[in-house]
Amino acid sequence: MPALTALAWDPSLEVGNPVIDADHKETVEQLAALAAVDDAGFPALFAAFADHLREHLAREEELMVTYGFPPYPIHKHEHDRVRLELEGVEKRLAAGNLMLARGYVREVVPEWFINHKNTMDAATAAWIRSRGG
Repeated sequence: MPALTALAWDPSLEVGNPVIDADHKETVEQLAALAAVDDAGFPALFAAFADHLREHLAREEELMVTYGFPPYPIHKHEHDRVRLELEGVEKRLAAGNLMLARGYVREVVPEWFINHKNTMDAATAAWIRSRGG
C-alpha cells in the first residue's frame, strides 16, 4: 500500500460523519507535515500528532457511546491497541530512535488509517447516520 503521506485529502477519505471526517483530514495533514519536517523538528510534531490521535480516538468513542454502536467494544479494543503502540513509539523516540518513529508515521500509521477508516470507521459512521446523527 502506498504511504498515506503521498495522498492529499480528498472526499474519498470521508466516512460521512463531520466529526470523524474533520479528524481524519487533520490526521492526513499531520502525517504530511511529519514526512516533510527535518529531524530537529520531528519530535515536537510527533508529540502534536500523538495528542491529536488520542483526542481523535476519544471523540470516536464518545460518538459510539452516544449512538449506542453495538460493536463498540471491538472498535474500542482496536483504539486501545493503537494507543499502546503509539506509547511505545513515543518512548522509543524519546530514547533517540528517530528512524523507528519516522517509519511508524510513514508506513504503519497510513496502512492502519486506511484499513481502519474503510472498516470500523465506515461502519461507525453508517450506524450514526442510521440513528439520525
